[in-house]
Amino acid sequence: MNSDLELHYGRLRRFFFGDEPWKIAAKDSDIEKLFRKFFSKLQIKLQRKKEHEQQNEEDVIASSSSILDIPDSSKFSRHHTTRLAVDIREKDDLELREVPEHVLSEYTFALSSFIAYENRMKFNQLRRLRASQKNLPIWEKRNEILETLQNVKVLLIAGDTGCGKSTQVPQYLLDAGYDRIACTQPRRIAAIALARRVAYETLNEYGSRIAYQIRFEKTRTSRTRLLFVTEGLLLRQLQSDPELNRYNIIILDEIHERNLSGDFLLGLLRDLVRRRDDLKLILMSATVNLELFQNYFENTPVIKVAGRLYPIELKYMPIKEHDQYESEKKKTKIDAGPYLNILQMIDAKVNNNERGDVLIFLNGVSEISTVAEALKVHAEISKKWIILTLHSSLSTEEQDKVFDIAPLGIRKCILSTNIAETSVTIDQIRFVIDSGKVNLVKFDSKTGMHSLREYWTSQASADQRKGRAGRTGPGICYRLYSQQHFDKMDPFTISEIKRVSLESLAMQIVNMNLGISPLEFPFIEKPNMNELEEAVESLWRQGILEAGNTKALTSLGKIIANIPVEIPVAKVLIYGCVFEQIEPSLTIAASLATSSPFTIRSFREPDILDRRKNIMSDNGDPFALINAYREFVEVQAERDDIRRWGREKGIDIQRMYEIRQLRRQFKELLEHSGILETQSDVDSRERRINAGDRKRLNELKKDTRYEVKKRKVLKPQAHFDTLMDSEGDFIGNLSLMDNVQALEFYMENRESGIRNILKSHRLNDATLSVLKFIVTAGVHPQYAILDQYNSYKIGNELFAHTRKKPFAVLHPNSCLALLPEALDYDRSDKGLSNYHQLISFTSFIETTKPYICNSLRVPALTLLLLSKSVICSEDDYSIVCDDFISYKFPRAIEFFTVVEQASATRRQLTKALRKSLEGDLSNSHALAKSVVSFLRLDVEYILTRRACPGDNIELGFILPSGEKLSEEDDDEILTSMRIYEAQNDSKLDDELAINKIAEKKPSIEYFCDVCQKILFFNTAFDVLRHKRSH
Repeated sequence: MNSDLELHYGRLRRFFFGDEPWKIAAKDSDIEKLFRKFFSKLQIKLQRKKEHEQQNEEDVIASSSSILDIPDSSKFSRHHTTRLAVDIREKDDLELREVPEHVLSEYTFALSSFIAYENRMKFNQLRRLRASQKNLPIWEKRNEILETLQNVKVLLIAGDTGCGKSTQVPQYLLDAGYDRIACTQPRRIAAIALARRVAYETLNEYGSRIAYQIRFEKTRTSRTRLLFVTEGLLLRQLQSDPELNRYNIIILDEIHERNLSGDFLLGLLRDLVRRRDDLKLILMSATVNLELFQNYFENTPVIKVAGRLYPIELKYMPIKEHDQYESEKKKTKIDAGPYLNILQMIDAKVNNNERGDVLIFLNGVSEISTVAEALKVHAEISKKWIILTLHSSLSTEEQDKVFDIAPLGIRKCILSTNIAETSVTIDQIRFVIDSGKVNLVKFDSKTGMHSLREYWTSQASADQRKGRAGRTGPGICYRLYSQQHFDKMDPFTISEIKRVSLESLAMQIVNMNLGISPLEFPFIEKPNMNELEEAVESLWRQGILEAGNTKALTSLGKIIANIPVEIPVAKVLIYGCVFEQIEPSLTIAASLATSSPFTIRSFREPDILDRRKNIMSDNGDPFALINAYREFVEVQAERDDIRRWGREKGIDIQRMYEIRQLRRQFKELLEHSGILETQSDVDSRERRINAGDRKRLNELKKDTRYEVKKRKVLKPQAHFDTLMDSEGDFIGNLSLMDNVQALEFYMENRESGIRNILKSHRLNDATLSVLKFIVTAGVHPQYAILDQYNSYKIGNELFAHTRKKPFAVLHPNSCLALLPEALDYDRSDKGLSNYHQLISFTSFIETTKPYICNSLRVPALTLLLLSKSVICSEDDYSIVCDDFISYKFPRAIEFFTVVEQASATRRQLTKALRKSLEGDLSNSHALAKSVVSFLRLDVEYILTRRACPGDNIELGFILPSGEKLSEEDDDEILTSMRIYEAQNDSKLDDELAINKIAEKKPSIEYFCDVCQKILFFNTAFDVLRHKRSH
């Protein structure tokens, strides 16, 4: 670099590269780094040329073009141009004022040469891309697809793995003139990846013609012509726009997965296609039951497309435990020997320098851990393998390692669940080892429990697994079962609708306003109708369906149905609004709606558990999640290294980001429903700041969409259990997504927002009691009573009995199992105590044992406020809830005190819930005070369970007189309610008020002629904005 250019290089760099939108690119961006390398090489070549030949400046420029193999800039060609406008007129910019003319010319020539060179490289890349598109098997069917679609409304494309259907069919439709296209994907990651790939192939990487929309993010604009969406999001669009007028063609991809939302969409879209003459539907799948879909869509035409796989050698290597296919007996521990033998065989037969990794399909995390430990021993001895694991419980950082590259002479061995069948594609897989097993979740309505059980996989899934060996080259698939076993497998995986709880599905069917009962919905495959009837009855008992009407939702049901989460989580949000405990309830609900942020491996690391002590709570898992989120906010607010904090505490940062995003989404949904008041007291200055921050955020998000995640070379011996020890990969190397998350956090919270979160997440005893009630009310009737013979010491199994399933076990990783002393309390020899507790929980799943997960301990009296059946007997001073939990009081005074205050509080709760659904939260403080006072009653009783509760129980709160309490009256609650008001517990008032967030009260009263009512506003501007809204 000559001295003049070196002197002014910094000024030129600052002028042409920066964050401003008119500049070429950001400083230190990939483009600028490439230019610096190019510029350095150009200077060297020019200097060498000057040494050999004395030419004028024009000759130098011309010769440099040929040296660098870039187009001659003196000859205009539109193909070799790029739009670039940088205003340097009169050099009035401070950065350029001191730069000599010849230096500026030399630098701008280098820039234009670099851009021309890059264009040429991109053109060659595009040429190769178009050639590869024409080599895809789907290309031969292009005209047939478009011609068939002109004559039919529904088309089924059965394309084998690798044929190109997911990326190419949407492009064919765009080329054919369809301009309002939606393409659904079962998973968010697939929707994003396909949108990016199709945008790249259509030269629309930096535009919005191709876009995606998922739960937390969208790139769709008014210019979008092709939108990739998740199935759940399209369902929500159907709720707001039943005709889906924004689309003229819809593609349902991966229909073979047969998940709940996919089957629901099939039924809705079949009906919609019949109603709309201009709408067309394309169904796409790799492996599908053609007869089933053809019959459902009245003999729709099918176009079959062969796959593009390299040759795969199939080897059946049955192991002893599979000799009897009919035997459903599961071994206590998987044998790692067969997997080890295959790795040793690969070592012996395949040259180390030949690329090719191993992918092992196992059915569960336990099996993966057992086999991985055994293979790690071999890897450490042979020095030829890196053992990695892949399953949904891993953190995002741990999952990403499977995409990194193994060093030369070393192979990766990846042990995965069925997540690697279709959800992710890992390059360089040459060998597949298929156990033939899969874990599937099945719901049992008789026990109210989900069970995760081992099954043989289907033939379709086995073929998908085999295909992973032939994506990038010839491969081998080892099946650890016989050909006879394969022939006996089910052709296709059992659909989700036959395995899971149907409550949410039944509610969504009613919410679509189809005018039919869930029992009448035209499913492609009917679910178990008895279970569907039980789901409808459960909705009625929870007050979600109108009494005696299976086609209409209550006001409570309508709000729950519009919150895209499981019913218990939605109820937690609603009860949080009823009690005005919004912030902590948002955190609890968001935490329950996503996977646990605590990594599985962290529970095996004593050091991590010790560092996490301040987060764990002996009140239960929801309160540990509150503590974790409060600390996450503190670390974010202090701009500390958030990823280091996550590693030290064993917390997946990506899950915490999801919790933050869900909190925001839930709050917006509650505000939209009217149950939560919208807070808008932002002045003009803050609005300007927000606008600037939003602009910056949008630019960052745009950069993030096109940020290429660089694959790293793994370190030798960096196995699955050493990945988190290497901090160098993360410290000081924040990604664009980290910057996006940090800016979003700042924009959402500011200083006052952070203070509000921190204040509301520090809980005193009264607030803790209210939150326990909120969670229990949300998840009810999921509760259990502890076994009387439990030993409350760390490491002991703790048993609890639910109404439908005795002898369940508290999950060993739950807070209550790790801190069991809190579950022990004083009681007399007869069982008398005033400290009785029950366990409330959000999930109940059987793996090796029936485990109660996400649990918390609550006062036993809580059940008297929530149970649908409460029978009070004056004869023996007892109360029985749900024909299961019995309260026996030794004295009449305690019995009648509990009955009167329980009945009074139930009526107050019913009235407050009804009013809150109308937007009236004026009685929340009095309600919270009543609930806490009732739960703190100092009364002794004996708590027991009935071993065999009946199926048919009397519903309602039955008073000692035999009368049923009317909980729907709007009159005064009961005379006993005066006991509460007379108490005037100022200490409790202070406790309940301490966590309240100070709110700015509207100060301007205004009567609106249109609304015909008095409204209150913060500023005159808000009044004007309201007037203009009419």
